[in-house]
Amino acid sequence: MTKRMFGPLLLLLLPIIISAFCMKPKTYIYIDGNNNKYTITKDSLDYKPVGEEESSSGKYSGGKPRKVKITAEQYKKIEGLLQAVRNDKDHHIKDRNMGCGTLIAGKKVIYISSQSKHKSELEAELNLCLFSI
Repeated sequence: MTKRMFGPLLLLLLPIIISAFCMKPKTYIYIDGNNNKYTITKDSLDYKPVGEEESSSGKYSGGKPRKVKITAEQYKKIEGLLQAVRNDKDHHIKDRNMGCGTLIAGKKVIYISSQSKHKSELEAELNLCLFSI
């Protein structure tokens, strides 16, 4: 490759190289109806439970915090369930009510009715990943 060709090639590749270094992995945050928080990345699931002092009843505890590694297959399943929740607009609600779920994907916040089948499936999968060890 000649020096003349290197300059234009570098100009073409530079945005790709920069974006590869600057891109953050996609992170989702899900908050269940008890206000327990799940942070999901492509390789981990971080659970921050509500303590008794933070619960509305003063008695509920979500247990102990946990952070686990997840496989690509587990992430793919969780991401599919998150997408199902996003697509199920019939169960999106305007305000955060007691018992509803909250999905945060980037800057988008979606409140999910406690009646949502997809919400229940997502919570079951998250808990399976966290507690099946």
